[in-house]
Amino acid sequence: MPTSRRDVSLTQLTYFLAAAEHGSMTAAADELFIAQSAISTAITHLESQLGVQLMIRQRARGLQLTAAGEDFLQRTRQILAELDDAVASVHSESLTGRVSVGCFRTLAPFFLPTLVRDLGERAPQLHVDVTELTADEVAPALTAHRVEVALTYDLGLDATVRREQLAQVPLYAAVAQHHPLARRESVSLAELAKEPLVLLDLPLSRDYFLRTFTDHGLQPTVRYRFESYEAVRAMVAMGHGFTLLNQQPKIESTYAGGSLYHIPILEPTRSLDIVLAWNDDGTLPTRRARAFADTCRAVIGGADAAPEDAEQL
Repeated sequence: MPTSRRDVSLTQLTYFLAAAEHGSMTAAADELFIAQSAISTAITHLESQLGVQLMIRQRARGLQLTAAGEDFLQRTRQILAELDDAVASVHSESLTGRVSVGCFRTLAPFFLPTLVRDLGERAPQLHVDVTELTADEVAPALTAHRVEVALTYDLGLDATVRREQLAQVPLYAAVAQHHPLARRESVSLAELAKEPLVLLDLPLSRDYFLRTFTDHGLQPTVRYRFESYEAVRAMVAMGHGFTLLNQQPKIESTYAGGSLYHIPILEPTRSLDIVLAWNDDGTLPTRRARAFADTCRAVIGGADAAPEDAEQL
């Protein structure tokens, strides 16, 4: 029979979390600077106390979580984060520890350097752990408590995710500086549909770009697909087609040396909202997550980041 829950220690939870996230007891031991046998023994005792197997040990493939292990991992992340926040709240004058945040892949280079710098100036003892995510990965990462809060586009977020709008970015077309459409004040989707499209091929993002055409009864000609934002820009700058994007870098040049020309689209198109997203599971966000959210509001949204009646993190 499983023993009392009081017999489960924080050390066991810490060791289990490290082993689960690394998929290896050896790697977890290296991170925690302890013997691998200590990790193994602690997890074995934990499983015995819970009366359930959390991990399948496979010599060639490392550790694989069982269904019970997956659920316990989510809860362990939440427990340790809340405990860490409770301990930190005793020293209310400073923020310490770590905060796990997610960031949409193409937003990261635009905002993360400034966000980490500004948050570091406010809370120098707070460490920010960043996970780059695509749109389809945001909700699962929040649900599993792999990240506390995410900076992302409002793409594919369901009712399990709360969100707060920080900014709205319009869609635009980009072509090479020497392209026949360059220097135009605007361009129609019908004109673009005749040109080869270099598509930013990320989950949900690709659907957003393609739907821009299909919503107007048009079918674009996709010539190239890339998951890299900079690969798309470089191909377009060299004259291999046009692309649709939302974020505009402060410089027009690309890695390959070419430059882009941005053109507003003539027809009404859907802009994208940049949002803060967090899990709608009833748990209170930590002070560290709220500090990151405040920094995002200051850097991205400014004074008008959210209306007074908006639900905030």
